[in-house]
Amino acid sequence: MDRVRWNRVQHLFHQVADRPAPEQRHLLEAACEGDESLIADVIALLEADGRTVPLLDVDVTDVAHRLMNTADAASVFPERFGPYRILNRLASGGMGDVFLATREDLGNRVAIKFLRDAWMSPARFQRFVVEQRTLAQLHHPSIARLYDANVLEDGTPWFAMEYVDGVSLTEYWRSWVCLT
Repeated sequence: MDRVRWNRVQHLFHQVADRPAPEQRHLLEAACEGDESLIADVIALLEADGRTVPLLDVDVTDVAHRLMNTADAASVFPERFGPYRILNRLASGGMGDVFLATREDLGNRVAIKFLRDAWMSPARFQRFVVEQRTLAQLHHPSIARLYDANVLEDGTPWFAMEYVDGVSLTEYWRSWVCLT
């Protein structure tokens, strides 16, 4: 599946995912204009989403064990894409991973944030989009600027922002609290 089609499937998925199942098919038929293959792809994604067990219904110990035993997140993301080359991981959080990268055509360093498992939750995807849009609207010397945003070929959303060399806010706070 090419990137354009994957983006279309994801867009349709997010449009109908929160609707009752009988309504989903009707909405997809109207949106897909008779493209049964496209409808089938979206329905397959909806069915896969329906088979996932909500995190709150799973034993936390089991989730932690599975997360600790998964492959390094860096191996999931490409080393190169578009004009960017990943250098190393900066941080990992609940929604994604942030990597230091270089934009080779311009020669500058950027921080790139990827949303892990974007297909798992329409709500997570929407929060990531809101984060992108919010960051794009903020203009202040103390806030990293958003440079670029897109999705990988597999549909993983990402955005590139200004890289600020320094310590994390948590580390800064700890050092400040210890000094007072």
